Order: sequence, then C-alpha cells, then structure tokens
Amino acid sequence: MFKYKKTTAFLMSLLICFSASASVNSVFAEETEETVTESITEEEQAETEENDETQTENDYVTSGDFMYSVIDDGTICIEGCTSTETDLVIPESIDGMTVAELSGKAFGDSPDQIYETISIPASVTYISEDNPFIYCPQLREITVDSANENYISENGVIYLKDKSMIICYPSAKEGNSLEIPSGVKEIGLASIYNTKLSEIKFPSTLENIRNFGVGGNANLKSVDLSGTALEVIGVAGFAECTSLSEVLLPDTLQEIDMGAFMTCGSLKEVTLPDSLTYVEQYAFMGTSLTKIQIPDSVTEIGYSAFGYSDETTAIDGFLIIGSYGSAAHIYAKESDEEYGYSNDFEFTTPEAAEEQEEYNSFDKSMYEDFEYTSINGEAIITGCDSVDIAIEIPSEINGMPVTRIYTSAFEGCTAEEIIIPESVKTIDKLAFYNCAYLKNLTINGAETIGESAFVMCSALENITISGNCKTIEGNEPFMSCILLQSINITDGDGEYSSENDVLYNKDKSVLLAYPASKSEKKFTVPDGVKEIGMSAFCNNFYLEEVELPSVEKIGAYAFEGSKSLKKAVLSKNLKTVDVYAFADCSGLTGIRVYESTDTIGDYAFGYKFDSAAAESGETSSEDNMVTVDGFKIYANENSTAYQYAKACGIEVVSGTVEIFGKNVVVGFLWAVVGIIATLIIGLTGFFVVKNVKKKKAGKRKEK
Repeated sequence: MFKYKKTTAFLMSLLICFSASASVNSVFAEETEETVTESITEEEQAETEENDETQTENDYVTSGDFMYSVIDDGTICIEGCTSTETDLVIPESIDGMTVAELSGKAFGDSPDQIYETISIPASVTYISEDNPFIYCPQLREITVDSANENYISENGVIYLKDKSMIICYPSAKEGNSLEIPSGVKEIGLASIYNTKLSEIKFPSTLENIRNFGVGGNANLKSVDLSGTALEVIGVAGFAECTSLSEVLLPDTLQEIDMGAFMTCGSLKEVTLPDSLTYVEQYAFMGTSLTKIQIPDSVTEIGYSAFGYSDETTAIDGFLIIGSYGSAAHIYAKESDEEYGYSNDFEFTTPEAAEEQEEYNSFDKSMYEDFEYTSINGEAIITGCDSVDIAIEIPSEINGMPVTRIYTSAFEGCTAEEIIIPESVKTIDKLAFYNCAYLKNLTINGAETIGESAFVMCSALENITISGNCKTIEGNEPFMSCILLQSINITDGDGEYSSENDVLYNKDKSVLLAYPASKSEKKFTVPDGVKEIGMSAFCNNFYLEEVELPSVEKIGAYAFEGSKSLKKAVLSKNLKTVDVYAFADCSGLTGIRVYESTDTIGDYAFGYKFDSAAAESGETSSEDNMVTVDGFKIYANENSTAYQYAKACGIEVVSGTVEIFGKNVVVGFLWAVVGIIATLIIGLTGFFVVKNVKKKKAGKRKEK
C-alpha cells in the first residue's frame, strides 16, 4: 500500500511551497528525482545538489541582463535573467548566437520576479517543461512571435503550436474565467498556477494534468472534469485551491497523484470513479471530507491519502466506505511502525452506508417499545427497546398498518420469542441480526425476507414462515443458526414449502435448508428433489447417513462441516457436485460416484480444514485444505470422478460395484457368479439324471 517512502521534511517543503508561493519547480524536482535513496541523508543530498548547481553555473556565460549556456549545435539556452524592466523582451540572439531554449530558471529562481509581460522570439524552439514562468507572480501576458514554429500565444496565454498543451496562463492575467480550447490534451507543470481564475472550463480532449497544473487557485470554487478524457491528476494538481467545494471526476480517471487535492479546505464531498486504480499519499489531506467511498478498482492507497487534516493528525470519526478485503478495507486499519503511520478509521460497505443515510433521514417516533417511521400512511419498525422475553409486534400503530421491519431493527434484541403480524409484508436484511437469545420466531405474513435476516441468531430453534412468502434473499438464510431444529412453512401461495422440518421450494424440486440441529441420524431426500441448495446441510451436528436418490445437482458447501456424516449415497443421475460440497466431512471416508457426474468442483470430496494452518493466519483458505486420511473414491476408470481423484492425490478404486452397501470387485463378483453358475448347472444335471433314472425304474416295474 505504501507506494512512496517520503519524509515529513518533504511534506513540509510542499506546504511551504504553497503557503509562501515558493519554487514549485524545486519541490517537483525532489519528488521525481530517481537517484535519491533513503540511505542518503538530507544534508548529504543538499550538499550534492549545491555542488552540482555551482559547477553548472560556473559554466554559464553572462551577457548584459542574461545568463546563458551554449548548446552543442552552437545555439544558446537562457539560464537566468537580471533585467529590471517589467516588460521583458527575449532577444533572438546574444553574442551572435541564436537564442533557442529557455531553461526552467530562465527568468529567475525565486518567486519575486517583477516581469509583467514577456515576449518570446521566433528563434525559441524549446521551453523547459519545468515552466520558467512560475517565478513571475506579476505576469499578465505572454506573447510569441507569429513566426515561431513550436509555440503560440493567444490572449496572453502560451500553448504548444498545435494547442495540444497549455504551457502557461499568467498568474496576474486579468479576468476570472478561462475556457481551455478544444484539442488541449495536457495542462503542463504549474500551467494554471496561483491565478485570479474563479472558473475554468475543461475540454473533452483533456487527458493529463501535470504536477501543480491547476494548484494554488484560491478563487476556484467548482471543477467539472466529468466530460474530459482525463487519466492522471499529477502531484498537487489542484492543491491549495482553498475555495474549491465541488469536484466532478470523469470515468476515465486512473491515477490521483500525491497531494492532488491537498489543503482544499472547502472540499466536503467527492465521488471517485470506478476507473480509478490508485490514490497517492496526501491526495486529500487537509480537505473537509468526513467520509469517502473508494471503488474496488482502487488497488493502492498511499499513506495519509484520506482522513488526515495534516500529515500526522487523523480526523475523528472519518468513515471509509468500500468492500471487505479491498484496498479501502486495508487502508482503514493500515499501519507502518517504521514511519509512525497507523489508521483506525471506521469502515462500512456502500450498501450499509446507503441504509444508514436513509435511516438518518427518517422522521422517527416511539410507540411503546418500538421505534418507527411512517411512509405513505404505513408504519415501518426501525428499532426495538423491549427487554421482554416474548415480543409481539403490533399490526397497527396510530391507525397505520405495520408493513415492514427495517434493516437491523431488532439487532441485539434479548427476546426469546418474537411474533410478527400478518400485516408485515417485508422484512429487510439483517432485521434480526445477533438476536442471540431468540429461540422461536413466527412470521405470519411476510412476502419478502431480506438477506442474512437471521444471521447470528445462534439460539434459534424453531421458525415458522408464512406460506405467502415469495422471496427469501441469499443462498444461506440460516447459515449461522446452529441450534435450529425446525423450519415450517404454513399454507399459502408463496414459493416455499416444508416437510418434516426441512425447507424446500414450492414444488419440492430443490432442498434449500436442512436444520443444523435436526437430530435424525439418517435422512433420505424425497424422490423428485433434483437439487441440493448451497450450504443446505452445512454444519449439521447429527446426520450420519444421507441418501439422494433423484438428486442431479449438489450445490456449493452443501454438506460442508457435517462432521458426523459417515455415508452418502449419491444418485446414478447426479450430474454436478459444486465446490466444497462435502468439504470438512471428516467422518466420511469414501464415496461412490457414477459415470453421469460430469462436473466436480474444487475440494468437493475428500478434504478437510487444517485448523492449525488456519489459526496461524499465514495461508489462504485454499491452503488450509488437506486431504482426509484414507479417503477413497469409487468410480469407473477415466470417469470425471476418477480424474478428480487422480488430480487431487486421492485414492481411487475402480472396477467395483456396490452390493448391499458393500463395494465388491467386479472380477471377484464374476468369479463368484461363475462358481454359482457351475454349482447350479451341476445340481441341475444331477437332478435331471436322477429323474431319468427314476422314470426308467418305474417303467421296469410296470413291465
């Protein structure tokens, strides 16, 4: 996450640069100097730079008001100027040599130059990208000879000849509005720095804002880049724009560099686009942001990029919004002892943040122990303060029907029983989150139950759901209900049904949830069930044997963690076994898989979790999986199951059939069949001969 390892001294040099209008060029040089390493002290580096500069200046020639160096082709580059004229004219030649270049310090190297106008001759073919005009705070106008082949001026502003790049908008130029011409792709280093502008219109062609490009514009209030093709905002690109309160970024932006919006104190909100890949250190330091939503596309965030009023002071209560496991999540709690950097920001997901914002917007009231709000004449339960063991939610509050249980409304409730009236049609996600004492829950009328509505209801034993329920969101609705014994669906027109405390879809073609504490040791999935849902039997405590006579698909994690499971009889019509389907079923030492099974996911059979590796925290979840000792797969040679076993290093036994629950070698079976056939033939012959003899004896007796 730490792209740069800069010192506090460097940060202070940036701040000094802005507050005192010091040389931004020198700061930029420090930031980009690749030869500087952390092993060189600041004193050593300063001494080296001073020696280099002295040596270089000793090679310069002074002629009148100008100091210059001679280029290899015999032309000259202006390196400095001591003229006291406010209207400076650059000559076409000095000492008989053509003036071809302007260095970064052509007009001086301190921010107190008096020049108000500068005229550039046709002979100049190169102006340093370090921008020599940044040391001229009184500059109102730049003119360029019309015969110049590389540069052009328009209304006192200098551009490249083709107007693909703006070189400098003079700091003291009159007027408060600038419309950058279409075709401009780049704003050069400090090109629009410390001006009087309060409005800038950016062209759709803009792709890059170089370091300090639009920095120091104290009057600039709004920046709309949404219609541009901008990819990079350079170092301190908009830094010290103290009045800037609105920034609209384009969906092409990939990089926000160091200090890009640093000390933009009026900036309270910004939306980062999904195209963004990284944000450098100090990028939004010193702004008025109290929260930031960071898209998953961002893979790298520099230290103090968000949530800091200065380089060491974090903003209390700053909120990071992003996905768990993302760079945003890491940044929220990131630390580095070497650099004294430690974050402890609040973190939440975009969905939770949106819900919190919605919740905060509600006009809430209390009715008995229930907090509620009203929308369109209907009451929504948003909270509950009851300490009763049994709670019955009212069907009506002040003449309004109670139709919805809001997100997290009963979070942490200590009741053991809750009854929800028929009037409630919607139960939002996490509605009963962490109701750790809840044993019995009755839902009489809800048509929609949100995702994870019952997560962490670890004491829940029985749940009754309205037969009119049409949607139970999420694939694992009862995943953490470890004591659940029964799931019952009442009669109705919904999409669910139950049988013997097990949850199915309406036509019982999919088994959705088998309670974790259902105590039967053997279970036969009813005929007609074609699919076992995700995590359906996950972590069941008691089940030892299961038969799946007509099942064609077993979902991911279906039997994961069912440690008591010793036998699973799969259907001959089974086609798909998804990932981790029988993972961590440590009691299961073998399974027969038929030819019809053509898809087997990772870790589907024969694996368990290595708890020691998991506790170390040094490996991924996949690395924590190890094969079960002695596990065998019985399958025909070259079948999908046979290939799976070989690939995983699991023992595979082919050439067997199952008879009365036992695996019998086919060769041995045929031998037994042969022996039995021989015996049958022998006995048949014996009785036939005996019968013939008996008939002959009878005939002799008759005679």
